[in-house]
Amino acid sequence: MSSKKTTAVNGAFLGAAATALAVNGAMASPLGSMVAAQSSRVLGQAETQLTAQLVRVPATTLAPTSPMAVTPVQAQPGHIGVHVDPPTRAGETHSQAEARNILRDAALRHQLDPKLVLALSYWESGWDQSLVSAAGAVGLMQVEPATAQEAGPALLGRAVDITDPYDNADVGAAILREDFDAFINPSMALAAYYQGPSSLRANGMLPDTRQYVEGILSLASRM
Repeated sequence: MSSKKTTAVNGAFLGAAATALAVNGAMASPLGSMVAAQSSRVLGQAETQLTAQLVRVPATTLAPTSPMAVTPVQAQPGHIGVHVDPPTRAGETHSQAEARNILRDAALRHQLDPKLVLALSYWESGWDQSLVSAAGAVGLMQVEPATAQEAGPALLGRAVDITDPYDNADVGAAILREDFDAFINPSMALAAYYQGPSSLRANGMLPDTRQYVEGILSLASRM
């Protein structure tokens, strides 16, 4: 996944990504302004809300949620701000409704809050399985091939095909689950997914990582 890279989010991406966050028609303000205005107070509020949901709960107690009322508008996915034009095809094109169902199922399978997984995937790819970033990250959860080659057997006990949306969502959610287990709280888990666990431990949360985390937690809180 391109989350192992620490490239900064450029200003152009922050402006473009704002139009992607049309959640129930209430996400009209530019993302750059939203991130700057929310500061650590909003991050703390969103994290507190999600922490209670991001605990290991028997999967049988979690019921699939209704379809998300989220309509992306000209989504500019990928946290490195690169949308391949035309996008490199990574696999079959699925509707956003199908993608959301796949992501929710993966979240429940790994005992994660579906809202968080949906928000992360939307930020990363705009729920577009066909997206391949300039760094080679693929699909719904923007998983890099080398990461998938290691994480599939280690976390799922099998090889995965990240050009398949089900495998992509499954291994991405498994990686996020591993990061959450290692770092306990949602902010640090998201930071590890983006920045990489080793870099996060060594360097703390970098500025572009904080923007990534704040944006996803804010989006998840509105789903």
